[in-house]
Amino acid sequence: SVQNQSFVDWQLVVVNNGGDPKLVDAAVKVALKANPSSSIRVIHLDDRCGMEEASNRALAGCDSEFFVIHDDDDSWREGFLATAVEAARANASAAAVVTGVTKIQETYRGGKVWPVAYENFYLDEGRLTYRGMIGNNTFPPIAALFRTRLLTDVGMFDASLPVLGDWEFNLRAVNAGGFVFVNERLANYHTRTPDSDRASGNSITLGEDLHRDVKLRLQNRWLSEPAVNGMNKGALSISAQLVLDLDELRREGIRA
Repeated sequence: SVQNQSFVDWQLVVVNNGGDPKLVDAAVKVALKANPSSSIRVIHLDDRCGMEEASNRALAGCDSEFFVIHDDDDSWREGFLATAVEAARANASAAAVVTGVTKIQETYRGGKVWPVAYENFYLDEGRLTYRGMIGNNTFPPIAALFRTRLLTDVGMFDASLPVLGDWEFNLRAVNAGGFVFVNERLANYHTRTPDSDRASGNSITLGEDLHRDVKLRLQNRWLSEPAVNGMNKGALSISAQLVLDLDELRREGIRA
């Protein structure tokens, strides 16, 4: 989906997170043969690290104007980069541009994958504000294009977090500039069905307990921080989460 972008001035940095270098290099070789003009760089890590540290390794020394964290199980429609870059350049003070998302549920068994359902991922401008995001992680990384200056302004991803590092980073980033919402579904967020081979599952479908634990860890961390303008970040997150949970139950009831 990167090579199929209508916007062609990009570099893809592939982080081989502890996998077999020969397999990764072979896959990249095939990609370059199909599109020789592609700019692809590979970083081989001998030992597997967390997702956030892997992202930091790829972003170290990054000199591009923008960056995206492209999870290996998600994809773009061909106009994602062109639309997101245009919106970012038209909104110079914005920290990020986030597009609409299609959620694709797919089954992976025996080395084959096929989609079984498509769903419009619920997202709007209100869920891209600090108050809109403080209660929950409201969008997947595949939908967001960030200004690279943020890595200096607010820091890198928190490598101590096994999951939800994108949520924690987003909350720092949005305070450094608003997020622009492009209401066009240009990002595809892929999830695996419960009957998929377990080894193929993504971090959401296989790691729900871990996500809950890390979320509690972050909220407890924030509860211990001093209040800013009379508001404690942890208390605000917990109260906002309750509102989001009630809203989700309401929307589920409407769909039922």
